[in-house]
Amino acid sequence: MAYFYAYHLNMHWFNWSEFSHGTNWIYLPSGLRLLLVLVLPLAGAVGIAAASLVINYSLTPDADVYNIVTSLISGGAPYLSRHIAVHFFRLSPQLTGLTSAGFFKLSVLFAVTNAALHQIWFARNGLSDHWLQGALVMGLGDWVGTVLVLAFASLTIKGLKRTLGLFNR
Repeated sequence: MAYFYAYHLNMHWFNWSEFSHGTNWIYLPSGLRLLLVLVLPLAGAVGIAAASLVINYSLTPDADVYNIVTSLISGGAPYLSRHIAVHFFRLSPQLTGLTSAGFFKLSVLFAVTNAALHQIWFARNGLSDHWLQGALVMGLGDWVGTVLVLAFASLTIKGLKRTLGLFNR
């Protein structure tokens, strides 16, 4: 549900930033995708795919294959990025020891993976004439959204720790 509402909030706030079909210069839901899959790997990916399916069917109710594949990419790209990070970046599956540099690498990996998979799919369906240009814009928008969401989450956690620490004295 969080992803569903994040999508609609992003469309309300940043609809002006749409570059082409499904490609925004700022896309906050991408950060939520990565955050959910980092914390709840499989459940997060399935939830994102399900929310994406609802969103896609609300926009294009007669495009079954398109909606299903797009939803699988939406849930699968962050899951794939997490898998790559665990196996190649040596990210702890429990996220222990994740540093700012690790978050940076992970956010770039996710933005590139997500944008490439989506834009190839959009181009295959005739929704993107220039898939590389679309992938660059989508990658940047996904990365900006991811950084904003992860920074907000980090500040919220630090604030909660500080607030709860005051009450534990």
